Amino acid sequence: MNQINPNSHQKLSYQINAQILDHPFTDYWDIFVLKHQHPINIALHVIGILFFYSLLFAIAKSQNYWLLLGLPLTQLIGLAGHFLFERSHIDLQDAVFSWRASFCLGRMLCRVLSGKYREDIRQRQEILRQYQLKVDVTRL
Repeated sequence: MNQINPNSHQKLSYQINAQILDHPFTDYWDIFVLKHQHPINIALHVIGILFFYSLLFAIAKSQNYWLLLGLPLTQLIGLAGHFLFERSHIDLQDAVFSWRASFCLGRMLCRVLSGKYREDIRQRQEILRQYQLKVDVTRL
């Protein structure tokens, strides 16, 4: 799951934020977790996900397809969390739509509801901290 990335030049889509330029993660879930640490950002994402599924249910139930116009609002809720609280890098493709981001959002919702997401954050932070310590020692 967590592999050391030998390439110090990360693809932009794997960037966590402007301060972390090099990291050991190659699995997008790990990067996603580090981009979603702030409690308010997480809450806004959960609200956005629930709003998304509520809209889909309302559209199916009412057959009112004008409600589809509300779907971009679900993404704006999550983006607000990044701009206002998290200050993490946002990949444009993920912000518009990508399967990997959708999968990670669903996984995050399940982990939040099960109470395991905080531990996911703690584990990734520790892996990153250990990696940064190792890199700092090798630079001396």
